[in-house]
Amino acid sequence: MALDRNNPLEVARAIAALDVWSKAATHNWALVSQLAEEPFLATVNPGGEGPLRGRLLLFPGFKPFREYMLVRRVPDFGVATTPMDFPHFEAVGLEGGKAELFCYRPGMVPMPPTPDENAILGPLLYASYGLMMRIEEDPELLVRYSSENAMFSLREGLDGKWRDAPLKIPPEPNPIWQENVSLDKKKCEAAARLPFARDEKWEADFVLAPMFRTNEPRPRFLYLLAAVDADSHRRMVWLKMSVGTGPDALKTMWEGHAQRFLDAILKQGRIPGEIHIRSSRFARFLRPLGLQLPFKLVQHAKLPALESVLDAAFGSPETL
Repeated sequence: MALDRNNPLEVARAIAALDVWSKAATHNWALVSQLAEEPFLATVNPGGEGPLRGRLLLFPGFKPFREYMLVRRVPDFGVATTPMDFPHFEAVGLEGGKAELFCYRPGMVPMPPTPDENAILGPLLYASYGLMMRIEEDPELLVRYSSENAMFSLREGLDGKWRDAPLKIPPEPNPIWQENVSLDKKKCEAAARLPFARDEKWEADFVLAPMFRTNEPRPRFLYLLAAVDADSHRRMVWLKMSVGTGPDALKTMWEGHAQRFLDAILKQGRIPGEIHIRSSRFARFLRPLGLQLPFKLVQHAKLPALESVLDAAFGSPETL
């Protein structure tokens, strides 16, 4: 029976049955579709032990693809804390030729593709399936155009057929990433007049709580901006959040954290001596506030007080 190129799940199962994840993971490729304004960039993550055999990720354009690759090398780059934070399609191959399909949007629960998304995804997976069969026979296929400083790509013609072609890699933007943190000047001036509690320490983080989600057709994940007193475990900042609209909604959320901490300090009526955090990412977004107020930012691998409070809150959702 011929493979139905318009049935993405059927094609994903055929890809899973090939089971050439490790061979296909050596290099990336591009798919230039008639149905999309930008090329899709494909990369493969082989699975480890267990039923997961591999994942085929398809990114809509160079921007999310580059950011994903950067995060794999530099975990605190940008604002993405998991692969779920990048827009992409994903075909998941399981043992026995089983497969699952997901569409990822930053801050949102992964969902099976919609009919409109399937109309784009089906041909992309079908082209990738044919390419992965060729990679099995010719492991060097994907480096064919490397001497031209180009990626291997498959380009869809008006006749619906996919043909090999080089794809020039566009130059990286300068800067490749930019964060814009703004603070209310009058509130900064008011906070600077507050007493300085030198011995007070807060433990703070911004965490994804994937077990909690909104009740919508396209559910959004819960994020929690939290800070607790390191000694008393009292909540100093406790803001439940989810992404808004727009392509940079997650980044916009991160850029507002310094102002949210400024508001919390004003509410508490004093400046803590130290704010302890876990990542250099969180430090970047709080540092502009640290230039206005005299608290010290300290990075630790563990935040025992905050972790204890979070564990208790997640274990008893009514207290969240």
